[in-house]
Amino acid sequence: MPHTTELTFADAHAAWHASIETQRTAPYGPLSATALYWLGAEPQDFPGVPGLWSTDGAGIVTAWFVSGDGVTLDGAAAQGAVTLGPLSGTDSVVLEWGERRIEVAARGDGIALRPRDPASPDRAEYAGTETFPADPDWIVTARYVPRDPETVVVDSAAAGRTQQYASPGRAEFTVDGVPVALTLFGEEESPTLQAIFADATGTDVTFPAARFAQAVRVDAETVVIDFNRAVNPPCAYSASATCPLPPAENRLPVRIEAGELRPGVR
Repeated sequence: MPHTTELTFADAHAAWHASIETQRTAPYGPLSATALYWLGAEPQDFPGVPGLWSTDGAGIVTAWFVSGDGVTLDGAAAQGAVTLGPLSGTDSVVLEWGERRIEVAARGDGIALRPRDPASPDRAEYAGTETFPADPDWIVTARYVPRDPETVVVDSAAAGRTQQYASPGRAEFTVDGVPVALTLFGEEESPTLQAIFADATGTDVTFPAARFAQAVRVDAETVVIDFNRAVNPPCAYSASATCPLPPAENRLPVRIEAGELRPGVR
C-alpha cells in the first residue's frame, strides 16, 4: 500500500509560496514590464515600442503599424490602423511582438501601454522574496459586515492616477486586543474578497505601500483571512506597475507579522 505523508502547515505554506514565486517570475509576469506609458488623444510613438498609439477617451485604442514592425494580434499580422477595445475597468489586450509582448490595459481613468520582455532587468536580477515563518495564529476569523456595494476610489502606484473598486463590506477583528477593520473589495456574491492593506511592519520589514490578502466567506457574517498568504503587489518589484493602494482605513496601526516581507529583507 502506498505510503502517504500529510503536509505540515509549514510545508503547505512553502508550497504555496513557491507557486507565488513561479507566477511572479513567469516570462510575461509582473517582473517582465519594462516601461509604462499613458495614451492620449493624439497619435504618439513611445520609446522601445513599435507603432503610433492613441485613445479616444472612451476606451477605444487605435494603433498604427507598418509591416516591418512585426506585431501580431490573435496570431495575425497587425498592419495599418488597428482598433482595440473598448477597454474599461481592468480590461486588457495583449499583442505579440517577437519574443516580447505589448500589453494595452485600462486602469482607472486612463489606458496604459506596457511592453513586456522576458529579459527585463527586473526579472533577470530578481533574487526572491522571503516570508515571515508560517504561523496558524495568523489565520484570522473576522466578523463580516455587509453593506450595499459601494464604489471606493483608491490611489494607484502610478503617480497621479486613481482606480475604482466595488466594496460589498468590511472585515472586523482584533490584533493583540486592538480592534481593526478592513474594507474588502470584490463582487457582492463572490466567495472570495480581497483586502488591500498596509500595517505597522511597513516601517521595517514589509513593503510599506501595500500588501494583498484574500478574505474567504464562511457564512453571511464571517470571513477568514490567512495573513500568512499576504503577498506583495507588483509595484514592490517594478516601477511600471499600476497597483491599487490601500484606502486610508486599511492602513492598520498594528503589526501583521505574517506573509511576505519586502524585497531584499532576509
